[in-house]
Amino acid sequence: MKRSKRGLVLALLICMSPWGLFAFGQNKIVYDKFNWNVYHSTHFDIYFYDEEKPSLQKVVDVAESAYDDLSRKFNHQVTKKIPLIYYATHSAFEQNNVELDFLSEEVGAFTEPVRNRMVIPIDTTDEKLLQLVQHELTHVFEFDILFQGKLGKTITSNPPAWFMEGLASFMANDEDNKDRMILRDAVVTDQVPSVERTPNGYFAYRFGHAIFRYIQETRGWDGLRDFVYEYRNTLGSSIEKALKRAFDQTPEEFNTHFRTWLRKQYLPALISKGEPAEYGDPFKVNDEIQSQENSPVISPSGDLLAAFTTYKEQVDLVLFNVPQRKLLRNLTGGYTSRYEYPIAQWLTIGPTLGGDIAFSSNGDHLAIFVKKERGRNLLLLNALAGTIEKSIPMDVEQQLNPVFSPDATKIAFSGFRGNQSDLFLYDIASNTTVNLTHDSFFDAAPAFSPDGKWIIYSSIVEGYAKLFRLEVANPSNRYQITTGPFNDSDASFSPDGKRIFFASDRQTGRNIEKAAEILDAAEKLAKPPGEANPPANLENFAAYNIYSLNLESGDLLQYTDVVGGAFTPQVFIGTNNKERLVFSSYYKRRFRVYSTTTDKPLHAAEKVTIPSAPMTLAQRPTFLPPVEVTVDPDKVDKAGGFRLFIDDVAVNAGVDSNQTFISRSVIYMSDMLGDRRFIASLDSVSSFSNFDFLYLDLKRRLNWGARVFDDREFFATQNTLSGRIDRRQAIRETGALGLLSYPFDRYHRIDVGAGYLQRSINYPLSFLSNGLPGEFLTFKDSFPIVTSTFTGDSTRFKQFGPIAGHRYELTASYAPDLHAKGTLTRDIVVDARTYLPITSRSLLAARIFTGYASGTRPDLFYFGGLNTLRGYDFREFFGNRAAYANVELRFPFIDYLITPFVAFQQIRGSVFLDVGAANLTGDKFSFYNNGHLQDGKAAVGYGLSLNLLGLDLHFDFAKRTDLKNFSGPYRSTFWIGQTF
Repeated sequence: MKRSKRGLVLALLICMSPWGLFAFGQNKIVYDKFNWNVYHSTHFDIYFYDEEKPSLQKVVDVAESAYDDLSRKFNHQVTKKIPLIYYATHSAFEQNNVELDFLSEEVGAFTEPVRNRMVIPIDTTDEKLLQLVQHELTHVFEFDILFQGKLGKTITSNPPAWFMEGLASFMANDEDNKDRMILRDAVVTDQVPSVERTPNGYFAYRFGHAIFRYIQETRGWDGLRDFVYEYRNTLGSSIEKALKRAFDQTPEEFNTHFRTWLRKQYLPALISKGEPAEYGDPFKVNDEIQSQENSPVISPSGDLLAAFTTYKEQVDLVLFNVPQRKLLRNLTGGYTSRYEYPIAQWLTIGPTLGGDIAFSSNGDHLAIFVKKERGRNLLLLNALAGTIEKSIPMDVEQQLNPVFSPDATKIAFSGFRGNQSDLFLYDIASNTTVNLTHDSFFDAAPAFSPDGKWIIYSSIVEGYAKLFRLEVANPSNRYQITTGPFNDSDASFSPDGKRIFFASDRQTGRNIEKAAEILDAAEKLAKPPGEANPPANLENFAAYNIYSLNLESGDLLQYTDVVGGAFTPQVFIGTNNKERLVFSSYYKRRFRVYSTTTDKPLHAAEKVTIPSAPMTLAQRPTFLPPVEVTVDPDKVDKAGGFRLFIDDVAVNAGVDSNQTFISRSVIYMSDMLGDRRFIASLDSVSSFSNFDFLYLDLKRRLNWGARVFDDREFFATQNTLSGRIDRRQAIRETGALGLLSYPFDRYHRIDVGAGYLQRSINYPLSFLSNGLPGEFLTFKDSFPIVTSTFTGDSTRFKQFGPIAGHRYELTASYAPDLHAKGTLTRDIVVDARTYLPITSRSLLAARIFTGYASGTRPDLFYFGGLNTLRGYDFREFFGNRAAYANVELRFPFIDYLITPFVAFQQIRGSVFLDVGAANLTGDKFSFYNNGHLQDGKAAVGYGLSLNLLGLDLHFDFAKRTDLKNFSGPYRSTFWIGQTF
């Protein structure tokens, strides 16, 4: 997944006043100390930190292997060395400064197009690491071929996601049977989009992969290359021209042939397989909501089932009543800053192995992992109330698959130390963790036997997940239970401890026989005119289904044969002392949980040989990359240097509520690792021009930087001769500041600045009858200044803006009067905002701003119009004492309005109340008197907002009021920008 880097960079830009150091925003923190080195291989500059030097050989091998394969397939060479920056784990990868936006755990890696930097965590299997590197390296080839090293093309081009990600997925051959499940489901449920429309999210990868697989299989590698190069020649246009030039087909013709090919690949699976409802009864949340339910786990009594669900659009942990299969209670409803999100495979992170929820044997507690700060915490919750009893940080990373021991004193889980995936055992009482497997193989998904003596888990053998049994008292005793070129995972024990139930994408003898008959018939189908028609193959049938294995007799039984996939089986004793099975299954683009009995397997048992002797580590095969390179220690250098490169250029323009034209041009520069940043912001406000240059060093948790700026603010005033509204400079500030910023956690930080300012101010002396300033007193001064801001921000966002949380800033600044030997200006500013969700898309938003300045020549605060006090003129109110408040109800009208020419998004309405006042020290002032506002001002109104071409457009209609009576007509304003 790719993310825009502009969001957080813009948040780093300085507010246009000396008392505001940085804008609101949560903190991306560099928790660790990275001492970077760079290794120069044949085609790469590979950046690694000291702790990751042991992995350098593996990374060099897979990188050069991937380059060798891609250069042949593309028939293309990348002429410049390719920067590859790798991290041991995703937790470390999230701290990178190449991408300043927050990276969720759904983002597996990324490649940025300006300098072709590949940034990758290596906490995966060796086989998948090769695929991951090849996927990201494909992007480098794409950028080099499509953009040809031209910055303008790189910044302005916007190829469809299915093209970029689908080609990368296809060239990396990174599609497994869980991925194929997504596309197979779309084909059999007739949900495959047309090539002109780009699907969103993960499905874009699968859709694009299928397109390029179709092109390569029907037209060969030459046809695939022709399509890529023809798209380059029409870059910026729709895909239509490339299809016409490469294949002499219209999009409609291409869609017809592509869908025919897809049906022949996947529809035979529908004939041989069934819907999950044929194999179990579904648990229901709400018939009107297409929510996802996943990772079920049964309570010891068999009466309750815990699972993750998305019925409230976020991922929550809920309890179901098992006999009625209905939702009983939401244990984690509502927004919280105690953690970011629960670790739920398929929902908040990508799929790996195993389940994500554990029930204690006494039924009192549930255990899950949650994302928090640098990594993940183990959360122990009250199983009925959902209250958090413990939030446990660990010295293990990327923890997954918690499971309680039968005596409920320990929790087994999988995780990483360094870049090695092992099983661990956590002792709740002593708060200690023991590594159980401690080997170089990828281990995951543990499950305790009922007597606590054994753990069943999955470990990767030659690219496939196989089941192993480990003796808890002697972890070196390990038995490989399953073998073969298929995946076995998600194991759990039956209540009697004699059998294990698990998910597998194996094809049993009966299924292979049935599939062969269907494939033989598929070969006889008519071929599209002029095209080869390769038949479907067995891998398209390889769906995950539920099996059981008797550990004594070796009897293998199958319980489901679904067209999508079935996962995470759990077995328990239900009503009438009857054994039952629950599992999750994917169908029609959603996961649901199902329940069935275990007394009706689909066919007679097959036999599996159960090993009688443990396996030694030396007996296990290891991964060998296609290309092996000798790493030369002389080619390792220290990474560093102060050379900066242009990353991006942004140009924005808009109109404020005073009909003033505003434009901003921003140039972003950084070093190779993104640790040093230079941001040049050039503004034009009517006839006034500003500049703001910011340098930041982000290498450590404590950020430092320097700022040089020239900023001009203006009044709206009236020309006494022409009567027109003019703009007169109110204040000009030129200065330089040194900056320090320290984040306490993701939500709180302190910013400190010190420097020197030159200031030119026009103080208003008199006012016209319409309230606008008439005469001014002008003075200039210069002085040193110190300022500090404490910021808190726990805001959660959706497409339309903030939906929940709080944000506030408390700023204090001081400037001495060098001439009068006193205080020139002492400022205190508070800006607090809160967002209270009412429904998933409506909320109540409130803000209060207060500013107080004292001294011989105190600073001024301005507001009015433009999302502050609507219904009044732009910056009509000013003073060294100022405050205003807003309360706003925000609600949706239309999410998407598609026309033949343009698409409108997030059409929303609002109803608001604004109140405020400002005055100068010494002025006679009464905010409220005799039941109405006197010097205070207020307005009520309504608004309409929408997003057009990425711009937030606002139409406000406000009527002035003194909170007793209304005055004048509704005043309408239009402006472009973000609301508070």
